[in-house]
Amino acid sequence: MSFDVKNITYRYAENSKNILEDVSFSVQEGAVTAVVGPSGSGKTTLINILSGVIPTLMPDGVLSGSFDVAQNISVSVVSQTPENQLFGYGVEDAIAFGMENMGLDSETMHERMEYVLDLFNIQHLRNRSVAKLSGGQRQAVCIASVLAMQPDVLIMDEPVSSLDPNGKKLVQTILAQLRASGQTTIIVDNNLEWSAGIVEHVVGLKEGKVVFDGTKEEFFSDHEVQENLGVTLPQEVLIYHKIKHAFPGMNMFYNIPDARKEISRFVEKREREYTAEKEEIEPILTTESLKQTFADGFNALIDINSSFAKGKVTAILGQNGSGKTTLVKHLNGLIKPTSGRVLYLGNDIRGKSVAEISKDIILVFQHPEHMIFEQTVKDELSFCAKAQGIGVDEAEIEKILKDYELFDDREELPANLSMGKKHVLTILSVLFSSADVIILDEPTLGMDWELKGKLENIISYLIEKGKTVIMISHEFALVFKVCDRMLVLNNGVQRFEGSREELLADRAVFEDLNLPMPAVVQLSREFGFEKIACNLDDFLTEILKAAGKEQA
Repeated sequence: MSFDVKNITYRYAENSKNILEDVSFSVQEGAVTAVVGPSGSGKTTLINILSGVIPTLMPDGVLSGSFDVAQNISVSVVSQTPENQLFGYGVEDAIAFGMENMGLDSETMHERMEYVLDLFNIQHLRNRSVAKLSGGQRQAVCIASVLAMQPDVLIMDEPVSSLDPNGKKLVQTILAQLRASGQTTIIVDNNLEWSAGIVEHVVGLKEGKVVFDGTKEEFFSDHEVQENLGVTLPQEVLIYHKIKHAFPGMNMFYNIPDARKEISRFVEKREREYTAEKEEIEPILTTESLKQTFADGFNALIDINSSFAKGKVTAILGQNGSGKTTLVKHLNGLIKPTSGRVLYLGNDIRGKSVAEISKDIILVFQHPEHMIFEQTVKDELSFCAKAQGIGVDEAEIEKILKDYELFDDREELPANLSMGKKHVLTILSVLFSSADVIILDEPTLGMDWELKGKLENIISYLIEKGKTVIMISHEFALVFKVCDRMLVLNNGVQRFEGSREELLADRAVFEDLNLPMPAVVQLSREFGFEKIACNLDDFLTEILKAAGKEQA
């Protein structure tokens, strides 16, 4: 049996352009299908049609075509923004909400509640307030609440965007179990890095049209299609495409074991110890004995003593619930410490309002909807500057709009942009602020591969302007590529602080906290390269050295 998407064409108003055009593909029962495509390609609109939101709750558009499912087939969606889908004060309330609306009896609800709490290993969260959870914990609860309803077709919209590596691995394992039990799943996510092991079928959308429809194997073997669709791939795949020209006969690999096997055919392993000297820094922002205990008694931060280097990019790493977002909300005054203090250029920020602090330290939230205020994209770009009474250069605004492909959207309502573009917009808006410290909380949410490249450019631009960047991210490949320093938290405790090179030399941090290193780092270590590579270009350089080949 299959569920067929037949010739769907849709536009939001009679006189507007088509967002989707003649979209057709089949979803096999019990299979995992990935729908991928660049930001703005129509993926979210497609979800709304498949779930019935269009036209039931959004009846004003023009829709033709169909999603053929029987009337007794249930379709449920995991939203890319958990806050929009969690109802009730506590975790149990949020999970029970959907089941209550289905009219299930209390015994069935209790059984399903215990099942999903155990499945996601979140029994310890059951009595916590949803508002006090980390972004990743909310996302786990959101997925659990949907699975508790046991839908026939499960649609997941960027389901792991806020999850740590272990959370992503857990969702992957759960989806593999569901697939084995016959669950039909559609994953709408331009990041195939986490789901490559479970996806069987890939559908590619671009500008509202299907440009690829085939098996996972067919998709991964076509590098041109991958680039055209802006998909984030497992770093192992990127390594293969980067080095294959230098090693004729090397077979394709998708994961670390296969990469290890293939590379060992051409490169001899060497044992090597790595060391790094402690780096002296000029701190712009410091915390002293920072502690945060919430009203429910939960210790979110315990004695944090950290220093953020002026003019550098610092990553804050750790598992979900480790205190990352809580920490940065102290840095800009959104949360007041239970004890301890935050110093900016040696001065205590206590007594200052968030507005006053934002002139020096500004936080870009992980969900852009929380900081979009204007009616047009152009006005939103200059919002921070205007709020701080800073004049803006219209020519510079226009240049930024063109450079980041927002010029055609300049008069559009920001809320109507794709998630990735909304995130880029909110990050770009801080370029015109007076802040010296820019904090980015999960900045890659909703971004395709091209937009992530633009994010790298923005970070480089900020550093060139003498700014300091602090970034929370679970995308370790990006972190090791762009960040100079690392702060690692574990259950509210500071586990490590130092340069990237110091962390690379301290392998125990990753092993103790069960944090996977990027593939370039793991393979560099395993083969004993002269230098641990943190990006693809460096990996190519080091593997050629190890193989005794000249750089092309």
